[in-house]
Amino acid sequence: MAKQIFPLSALTLTCCLLLSAGCGGGREKPKDLPPLHPGTLTFEQEGVPLGDAHIILHSDSKWAVSGRTNEKGEVKLVTGGFYDGVPEGTYKIIVRKSVVVEDETTGNTIRRTNVVAPQFTQANTTPLEIEIVKGRNSQTFDLGKAVSVNVPVERN
Repeated sequence: MAKQIFPLSALTLTCCLLLSAGCGGGREKPKDLPPLHPGTLTFEQEGVPLGDAHIILHSDSKWAVSGRTNEKGEVKLVTGGFYDGVPEGTYKIIVRKSVVVEDETTGNTIRRTNVVAPQFTQANTTPLEIEIVKGRNSQTFDLGKAVSVNVPVERN
C-alpha cells in the first residue's frame, strides 16, 4: 500500500508545482500589446448602481476591451480577455443588460428583457464615450430610466 501512495503523492506534488509556476506570473502579454492603464468606470441607472451589465469599449483598435459590472455598478475592464487595463485612446461605450424570466416549474426561459435603452447597446448609436489616458481613469455614467424591451426567445 505504501508503494502506491508515494508515486501518487509525488505525481500530485509535481502537478501542483507545475501549475503554480504557470499561474504565478499570469498569461504572458503579446509583444504588440500597448501599455494598459487602470481605471474604474461606474454605471448607474436612475442613480442606482447597474450591476451585472456587460460593458464593451469599442474602438478601431484590434484589442477587445470589456468587463461586467459588480453590485456597485463598477467594472474592471480587461483587454484581450486576459489583461487588466485599457490601452490609451478614445472609446465608444456599449452597455448591455438583460433579465431572464424563467418558468418556475420547468426552468425554461419564458422571456428575456433588455433593461438598458437600445441607444446604449450599439457602437453607432451610443452617446457614451471615454478617452483613456496614461494613469488612472475614473468616470461615472448614468443611463437614465430603465426600459423593458422584450427579446425574442428561441424555442427548440
